[in-house]
Amino acid sequence: MQWPRWSEAVVAIVALLVAGLIGYGAGNSGAVSAPGRLTVTASGTTQVTPDMAQISVGANAQAPTAQGAFAKLNAITQKVVAAVEKQGIPAHDVQTANLNVGQNYGPNGQMSGYQANEQFTITVNKPSAASAVITAVMDAGANQFNGVSFSERNPNAGQQQAVQKALSAAKQQAQVEASELGVTLVRVVSVRLTSPQTPMPIYAAQRASAAAAPVVQPGTQTVSIQVQVTYSYR
Repeated sequence: MQWPRWSEAVVAIVALLVAGLIGYGAGNSGAVSAPGRLTVTASGTTQVTPDMAQISVGANAQAPTAQGAFAKLNAITQKVVAAVEKQGIPAHDVQTANLNVGQNYGPNGQMSGYQANEQFTITVNKPSAASAVITAVMDAGANQFNGVSFSERNPNAGQQQAVQKALSAAKQQAQVEASELGVTLVRVVSVRLTSPQTPMPIYAAQRASAAAAPVVQPGTQTVSIQVQVTYSYR
């Protein structure tokens, strides 16, 4: 019986898939993934110090009318923006995150007036100045503080360091595996990042009075990268 040509093609494709499945392997200890191929997985971790802070603050005001609530809110926010400028923060680093007005209702379900609310995100290029900025805006009339988060101007810097460490660890692991197998590594065939992670912690502070400035600590952030590297060997 003569097989059609398309059947030969299907058999060839299936054979390649089976060979790939048999040869595939990845793990913490490395695996021979195909004839002449060795795949290892390794991780690299580094610590980075944030050099930026994002502060979230807001203000709200109430009045019998929507116009009245907006007017009161505007008086507060103008003072808040002026206080931020006095801290040396340029206008483009102060962004309105939310602005709204809504009705207020009393315990009996009847409307009791209106409330206007505005939220700001303030970017501080010096994390150590975050405490002074928070104090200044609260003194200026901001009555909502939603927290402060930290980040890096160049988020790739920490990842690059973590990748370098991961690649170095992968090379050491591959050399150990090659020695056990009695083969010699030739070159890197492929590199794949499998789980880049850059946690970004958020720190919140409460402030009771103008005399008690919040303690804000940026700390450090952990950047962890996992790589899967395939080497050829002979």
